[in-house]
Amino acid sequence: MTDSDTAARQPVRLTISARHRQPPPVALLDWIQRNPRYRPVVRQAGGGGGRPGFTDAVIIAVLAQGLLPGLFNLLQSWVDQQRTEASVRIQAGDTEVELQVSGRTDSARLLAQATEALRAAREPGPDAAD
Repeated sequence: MTDSDTAARQPVRLTISARHRQPPPVALLDWIQRNPRYRPVVRQAGGGGGRPGFTDAVIIAVLAQGLLPGLFNLLQSWVDQQRTEASVRIQAGDTEVELQVSGRTDSARLLAQATEALRAAREPGPDAAD
């Protein structure tokens, strides 16, 4: 098994938060869960008692990195149809990055940004040799 195969199986925690002025005709969670690959691993964040600022629009997912391309394509298609924006926080190990998704964001570019962030999270920092 190669390093890229192993990386594709490593779990990633995503928090997706949609920002919109009015409720969309199709909720993001419903949109993503139409695909059976994501239905068991993508859920709505528990209401109440969560992190400050979280609303019912927040979605949590823990999935293999290999599933990110399809999930980002679904997210981009939803953003395009709803004419809204979304924020995706990706956590791998101790590192967390946030990516903004708008109607102009290309899902391939989003995947490249996520992959680079995940690669940086896996690589030891300059202080690790000390």
